[in-house]
Amino acid sequence: MSGLMFIFPVFTFLALTFITGASTTAAEQPAVQKTAPASEYTITIIPYYSPEKLWAKFSPLIDYLKEATGKPWTLKLYPNHDQTIEAICKGEVSFALLGPVPLARSIERCGTDIVTVAVGSDGTLFYHSLIVTTDPTVTSLSQLKGRQIGLFRGSTAAHIVPMKMLIDAGIGKDRIKPLFFEGQDRIMNALLNGEVTAAGIKDVLYKRFKDSRLRVLQASKPLPNFAFAAAPNLNSRTKALFAGALLKLKPHKNESDRRLVKDWDDEIKNGFVAPSASYGPSVMDLLSVYREVMSAD
Repeated sequence: MSGLMFIFPVFTFLALTFITGASTTAAEQPAVQKTAPASEYTITIIPYYSPEKLWAKFSPLIDYLKEATGKPWTLKLYPNHDQTIEAICKGEVSFALLGPVPLARSIERCGTDIVTVAVGSDGTLFYHSLIVTTDPTVTSLSQLKGRQIGLFRGSTAAHIVPMKMLIDAGIGKDRIKPLFFEGQDRIMNALLNGEVTAAGIKDVLYKRFKDSRLRVLQASKPLPNFAFAAAPNLNSRTKALFAGALLKLKPHKNESDRRLVKDWDDEIKNGFVAPSASYGPSVMDLLSVYREVMSAD
């Protein structure tokens, strides 16, 4: 049994406990808690997928951290971007995996520290936001006027940057019918089921469905990849312990590391590097885009 639990505010979400050992009985499950005490060894993930999917994909990371550091790491998830940023800023969690816009917001709000940057499948530190469609009659952004567009509020790849691309194409919010979903996996389901004509998603998700009916209408410029940020005032010992455990993984070079991470989420299975001098500024550059899009909403 993994012994992990993630907790949402009780007015919105139920706490879920996931069991990895086949022989574990219900009586052995830890009690569901309404709140969790702040822990030096707690991490969170920005909710870009449903909580169930995030839990399944990131529990192996928690298991690895426990083994690599000997510390009692736990995973705690929050229902939206604002509460995730609030949690890292208040120190409810020590580390948060954030996309570039939430990362920039957390740096501006409380001075979080960038600890490690996720490497992409191509070995780079960048990705693209895409506007995609399954409608064969739609071949350009201009044809999205009056159509339903799937978005995930506050997400860099699934809201902020796609809306900026639409605005730059002369298609503001008042010229489309935005439908907001809680996670990119739910956006993808709506797209494939015909609930929306087009959607904003991250390129890594598109690659997973590239053999489906999806077509790219427009891709963004390169965007800085996801990164783990540390809470303000977190001690340097814990930051070094966490970063060291991640930075020593070399799945592109080491076969045993590649086997270790094969079932991890696509965002983190290619390893991590320390942030370069240019990474932070490239993240902060997105704040103006965020403000433009959110003011239009």
